[in-house]
Amino acid sequence: MQIAILECTRRHGVTDDEIRAVLSYPVFRIRIAPRQEGSDPYLFIGSYDEDEPLIEVIADLADPDKWIAFHAMMLRPATIQNLRLEMGLELVVNELDLDNIVRQRPERRKGL
Repeated sequence: MQIAILECTRRHGVTDDEIRAVLSYPVFRIRIAPRQEGSDPYLFIGSYDEDEPLIEVIADLADPDKWIAFHAMMLRPATIQNLRLEMGLELVVNELDLDNIVRQRPERRKGL
């Protein structure tokens, strides 16, 4: 699978390696409503390493073998809430309670 990462995807400090890991090995993936005609976006949730906080990545399925990532940031409680409200999902994925593991990296809490 090819993964293209748009420059705007890096604006929240998530690295290319982290983005690739989330797209390659998500703990959760769901198709979301497109904002542009002809797009096929998916929300991925995962992490680079099991000791790292979860990351949300949105990527467009350009063709069956290529994802184009255009959004990435640390998983926000608002993302989970929106999924629950809009899609009626009970988000316990692979026995992970997402409400209890949404967290930021320590350096982000300090404002660095």
